[in-house]
Amino acid sequence: MTAENNDRMHKKLRVAHYFIFAAVALLIAAVITLSVFLGITVSDRNTLGLRSENAYASAYYTLTDSLLQIETNLSKIRVVRTPSLQSELLTQAAIDAEVAEQCLTSLSVSGADMSGTVKFCNQVGDYCLYILRKLAGEEELSDTDYSTLDKLYETTGILARQLNSLSDKILSGEYTFADFGKEDDVFSSIASDIADGAIEYPALIYDGPFSDGLEDPSPVALEGEEITSEEGVELVKGYMSDYGDVAVTYKGELGGFIECYSYSFTAGEVTGYVCLSKIGGALVTADINDEVTDPQYTKEQGVELAEQYCEKIGINGMSAVWACVTDSELYVNLCYEEDGIIFYPDMVKVKVSLQTGKITGFESREYIYNHTERDTDYAVNVTEEEALAASYGEMQVESIRLTVIPLDAGGEKLTYEVYGTIDGYGFFVYVDAATGKDVRVLQVIDSDEGELLM
Repeated sequence: MTAENNDRMHKKLRVAHYFIFAAVALLIAAVITLSVFLGITVSDRNTLGLRSENAYASAYYTLTDSLLQIETNLSKIRVVRTPSLQSELLTQAAIDAEVAEQCLTSLSVSGADMSGTVKFCNQVGDYCLYILRKLAGEEELSDTDYSTLDKLYETTGILARQLNSLSDKILSGEYTFADFGKEDDVFSSIASDIADGAIEYPALIYDGPFSDGLEDPSPVALEGEEITSEEGVELVKGYMSDYGDVAVTYKGELGGFIECYSYSFTAGEVTGYVCLSKIGGALVTADINDEVTDPQYTKEQGVELAEQYCEKIGINGMSAVWACVTDSELYVNLCYEEDGIIFYPDMVKVKVSLQTGKITGFESREYIYNHTERDTDYAVNVTEEEALAASYGEMQVESIRLTVIPLDAGGEKLTYEVYGTIDGYGFFVYVDAATGKDVRVLQVIDSDEGELLM
């Protein structure tokens, strides 16, 4: 492979990582919007955490389409031997695998066990990235590589066609998601075939630097003993104490990677729904129906209220990194900060009513999955001055700070987050604090109501 082709290959790999990260970020935003903040009208709220039929159907169609696209692209790999074209096909397959994984993860909160299928999609994406790295390093793909890709193609096709077989029943109304996740549910049984071994696929064990990303997510931040549902009632009263004397009703258990108890509550005209982890009784999600008609708080005050609420429920050291106002409600992303370092993997999302100043939405899954005591004595071989002095093309640098970012296929890396603009467009460039090399770049999508908090 020539030097020019090698350079092109590395560029394609960087672009692949960007699009995968961007696709997942956008999907996560959509899932959070549906599941935590906007999801459920009062008339539909018969079960805690139950989304509308349309939201479930949308996730189903997106999932099925993504799996069919993976099958198509992996099928093409079987007859393609040009590295550049292989890279394009693998990049798209990796993106679709991430989209499918996030759809399944969002569906898991319903009580259906999607863990096996989530793991499979995670491994498909990781393996595509592993092959992409081999191609970028001018390595020849082995017979084993092709054999594994063939098996993933076959498995994805089986799963996609089984799920797609439900489409006619959904359109005709013969199948609804009202009983999704319950015993004998057709969709759930198809998704669980992976975990039960009914659909076989190869164990993906290789020596890539991100092989840890192939493991199931583990809620590392959960501490303490398993609580009872009765103890959870009292915890909900404490978490929702800003609404006064709340009447709490236990609704049942929810499955997924974080086992939860679900509750509903009322406080006057206000109704709400809460999920608590069975281990430790941590607040996982909250969705409160509190109509906003006359905003009294500014965005800045709302951000302070979100940070204060995190402290109130025992999530300390959080700093706002993004905020957006929609229909007089403030959406805030907060990340853990220690020794001046922002930890993006440890994120909590909060919604605040700018009329009452009370919390109307909350989601802490990423924090629960990732937050742990870290050794912040990182190897920093590049100074802030050196990072600022590096070339960023025509970008006008406006700020810099240390951040820990998640890697595409697992793990974390300490970076300098360098923010700047070109022709009015904002960019974040993440520079490895140990090597000085650029590891990721993100473009800011303009929003009249959005705000980046540096």
